[in-house]
Amino acid sequence: MIATEDRIMIRGDAHSVDLEPVPAGLPGVQRRGAALNLGLRLVVEMATIASLVYWGASINGSVALRASLAIIVPAVAIVAWSRLLAPRAPGRLTGIRALVVELSIFTIATWALFSSGMGHVGAIYGSLAVVNALLTRALGQYAPAGGMPAGTAR
Repeated sequence: MIATEDRIMIRGDAHSVDLEPVPAGLPGVQRRGAALNLGLRLVVEMATIASLVYWGASINGSVALRASLAIIVPAVAIVAWSRLLAPRAPGRLTGIRALVVELSIFTIATWALFSSGMGHVGAIYGSLAVVNALLTRALGQYAPAGGMPAGTAR
């Protein structure tokens, strides 16, 4: 892997992949903000899974039911995300449809936190998730279908 100021090059046997996680045309302060937004995106995605696991484990029911929900519900969210929103998903959604699906998953995770008695955490998570989803698109960080970030040549 070769890192430069603007790009990360990953070299393999057959080909290389050039990733540009932060748009190069942004001034320094905006570039740092865009990089922070990508970090926040990772935290939001992991918090989404964690909130669904917590909800399943905290449901009022038998141990088997709680364990099943704590595994199945996050797994469904992971599969939906990987099939519809992941950068290299074959059927990746773009535009408003991708935003609607993404915000739907975040809304379900927010509801899960509220229904588990974690209302304050749910409010913070939900707010950060919506702001992050909108900033990701405003900063051009939501890659088009095919997995390459906006503005990157293959």
